[in-house]
Formats: sequence, structure tokens, C-alpha cells
Amino acid sequence: MGIKQWNVRVMRKGRAIHIGQVAESTEAMARCAALSRYGLSEDEVEAGGVGPRGAAIYPDEEFEVSVAT
Repeated sequence: MGIKQWNVRVMRKGRAIHIGQVAESTEAMARCAALSRYGLSEDEVEAGGVGPRGAAIYPDEEFEVSVAT
């Protein structure tokens, strides 16, 4: 299995917003990599060090990965 680039999108206000890419061999691994790179914990959000929603996956958001073309 080769490494592929995967687009990471979060669902906000009914729209899919592209927040970046990860490189992995499978969709499951790409989801893990996306959470590792872009995921925020509830503690991080509550600590207040997070600004307006940007390139991150917030605890209350759904996200998806898809192979980049």
C-alpha cells in the first residue's frame, strides 16, 4: 500500500470546509492523522486559548477525509 494525500474537511453550518491535508495509506489512518494534526480537545477549547474556528477539528464537529486528486 502506498502513501496517499488526503483532504481533511469539517462540517460547519451545513457546509464542508477544507482545513488541510494529511498523508497516509488508508482512510482509517488518514482519519487518525487528521485528529492528531487538527483535533482539539474539550480542555483546549475550555482553556480559552483557541480563537475563532479555523483550521481545526472541534469536539462538536463532524469531519471527513477524501483522497486528494
